[in-house]
Amino acid sequence: MRVHKWSAAYLNELYLMFYRKKFVMYAVFSAILPILLAISLQALQPLLGLFAVSQSFPIEMLSIYTGIWIPLLIVTITADLFPGEVGSRTMKLALLRPNSRFQVYGMKTAALITCIAAILIVLGAVSSICNLFAGTTSSFTEIIGMLKAYVAAFISMVALSSLFIFVSQFFKSASGYMVFALILFVAAKIAPFLLHAFAAFSPTSYTDWHMLWLSQTVSAGKLFTTSLFLFSSCILFMALGYYKFDRKEV
Repeated sequence: MRVHKWSAAYLNELYLMFYRKKFVMYAVFSAILPILLAISLQALQPLLGLFAVSQSFPIEMLSIYTGIWIPLLIVTITADLFPGEVGSRTMKLALLRPNSRFQVYGMKTAALITCIAAILIVLGAVSSICNLFAGTTSSFTEIIGMLKAYVAAFISMVALSSLFIFVSQFFKSASGYMVFALILFVAAKIAPFLLHAFAAFSPTSYTDWHMLWLSQTVSAGKLFTTSLFLFSSCILFMALGYYKFDRKEV
């Protein structure tokens, strides 16, 4: 019975997600974005000497996806899931018995993580299809490398989402949260240039973490420590977010 309650709450959050026009439009544009980037690169390559669509195109574009596109998705969806529902007073309906606060918080988080995985799959699949239309094929080793990069990108995006979920608990307005979250993300991206030690302790500095997994010069120890940091960040910010959510008046 308890498992059924959790699965029902999870599916309910997913259904609500797909009814949100923002997410649907984001999914559509995610399918179009790699095509636009591929066409642009092919057109500008003779003029500017840019790399054309190649076997590594899905990986080369991944830094754009994780550096800009998916963080925007995380901020947008988080705004709807938490401060948006508080502001519209629909959070009270979600918290009606028999739903516990932990269950609501956990299933909203799970729905967001599912959306991140879905968008990454769409981006990776369409980017790979662009390779085929460009007349390039990937070897088995390159396919394994691409899958490894996208899994690493997923982990870094989950760590980033845990930070934004925590921050969202301090807001009751979706618009106010989005403005603050975007400013925070930009500031966190600029901070390492001013304070080098900041990069080692901020999940926002690991949006291109997948590149470490593709490098032949990065040691296994560094991969282990960065992996441990990201998993620790997920646990820490998820716990802090729930602590704030559990005591929040809705």
